[in-house]
Amino acid sequence: MATDTSDERASQSRVAGLLATLAEAARNLMESIETRCRKRRGRAALSELSDDELKDIGVSRADAMTEASKSAFWG
Repeated sequence: MATDTSDERASQSRVAGLLATLAEAARNLMESIETRCRKRRGRAALSELSDDELKDIGVSRADAMTEASKSAFWG
């Protein structure tokens, strides 16, 4: 039966660390995409509200349109 050398264990540890880092980066990317999609849907819904509905929530039509026109990527 072969046993792991300390070099092999160190290499396996580095690979495990790298995989954990990549998994965290993938989770962060997915969360960022989900957040941007939620913002886009919210902005689209805001742009569809009537003037009375906007008034009820204290937002002007100009502010609603400014928000709705923000980039999905940058804002």
